[in-house]
Amino acid sequence: MINMNNNKNRRLLIIDDNHSIHDDFRKILKPEMANRGALDATETALFGDQTDSLGSHGFEIDSAFQGQEGLARVQESAKLSRPYAMAFIDVRMPPGWDGIETTAKIWEIDPELQVVICTAYSDYSWDDMIARIGQSDRLVILKKPFDNIEVLQLANALTEKWRLVQLAKLRMDGLEELVGERTLELTRANEKLQGDIVWRQAAEKQRDSMEIQLRHAQKLESIGQLAAGIAHEINTPTQYIGDNVRFLADAFRDIKQLLIRQKEVFQAASDNPAAREVLRELEAAARAADTEYLLTEIPKSIEQTMEGVDRVARIVRAMKEFSHPGVSEKTPIGINKAIESTLTVSHNEWKYVAELVTHLAPDLPLVRCLPGEFNQVILNLIVNAAHAIADTLPAGSGTKGTITISTRQSGDWLEIRIADTGPGIPEKIRTRIFDPFFTTKAVGKGTGQGLAIAHSVVVDKHGGTITFETEIGRGTTFIILLPINESAGAKVNREI
Repeated sequence: MINMNNNKNRRLLIIDDNHSIHDDFRKILKPEMANRGALDATETALFGDQTDSLGSHGFEIDSAFQGQEGLARVQESAKLSRPYAMAFIDVRMPPGWDGIETTAKIWEIDPELQVVICTAYSDYSWDDMIARIGQSDRLVILKKPFDNIEVLQLANALTEKWRLVQLAKLRMDGLEELVGERTLELTRANEKLQGDIVWRQAAEKQRDSMEIQLRHAQKLESIGQLAAGIAHEINTPTQYIGDNVRFLADAFRDIKQLLIRQKEVFQAASDNPAAREVLRELEAAARAADTEYLLTEIPKSIEQTMEGVDRVARIVRAMKEFSHPGVSEKTPIGINKAIESTLTVSHNEWKYVAELVTHLAPDLPLVRCLPGEFNQVILNLIVNAAHAIADTLPAGSGTKGTITISTRQSGDWLEIRIADTGPGIPEKIRTRIFDPFFTTKAVGKGTGQGLAIAHSVVVDKHGGTITFETEIGRGTTFIILLPINESAGAKVNREI
């Protein structure tokens, strides 16, 4: 194989049916051959030994007198790994192939051979040649009679071009080898990366499991807080129920004494003529018992007692509706009723800092929800609103903010708005408020999961949306949209 960096490939092939043309090429390209005798020329013509040592121009020249013979020489050179750099080919070589056909055949064997087509006739136009052998930068036309310098320049230029092409190929092969090595390195790095991804997925799965456990723990914590609040709520009506019952017990003892005295009076009036004295005593006993007061207050006490009992019943009923134990599938619920139950359960969270106003649209359609998780969303937003308002109230001022809850139907969606008169959400954190574990509350006061859970429940589990409007110093409104039919929710999720 020729070393492209150190040696030039100066091997030429001349294909022409005219022996004198071969001599002309040799005179130009190998001038030392010009003095060879006729015997040498005849020997060359008869025996075909056309391979000469390199001449003064450094060219090694072979000859062929027909296209088939030229093709055979190219095939032989390919087998010996000694390719020709270029060939001068006559366009007319009867009775065999012409130069165009010969070129096409040779390029099938050696597509990198540089070819000069030599012609003295208008046998083929350039377009005709291109039509037969295709557009190529390896083809040059040389008109006869040709100029010696032109032939020599073509030989030098095209052999150098062949060398540079081969050098570029070698460098390209080197680049391909380098690319192969880099590809192997990248493949190994990718395999390692895939292993890292598998490890990361396992870690994320473990993290998700821990997050679920954390949510359960947080829910238990919330239930504990709610239980404390409910105990407080139940304690108030229970206290005045007890007070009223004690009052009734004391009043009943007084009435009982009065009734006993009345019985004695009646007995005395019927058996003893001195009944007048007993009647006076009865009158005195009635005054002591203050019967007019008892007749007025006893009905009130009974009424308050009944109200207290009803309130306890409502709180317990609301707690049961809020928790919905065991419900793991969506079920049609009335959103207004669910909100009212949550307000009852969370009363202790907001009653000291806010007045609560509701605008619940009547005759709303039922919506398929996970009741317990939906109630948890409303609870989280109400508690957040109460905390936000509390942060703006001066200590000991006795003033309150306002939490406003409204519902309405908007096309295929049911809209819930929960507004507060808190400080509003700072612009720099608005993009993060739904992120898990993000919180602006003091350490120990919040886990940063409330809004993240709300977003997950509304968007992922119910196919809805949750957004907010906020203004610094005026408050925040959270807006929940739930699909009235699940196809609407599926559509909006595809669009997102």
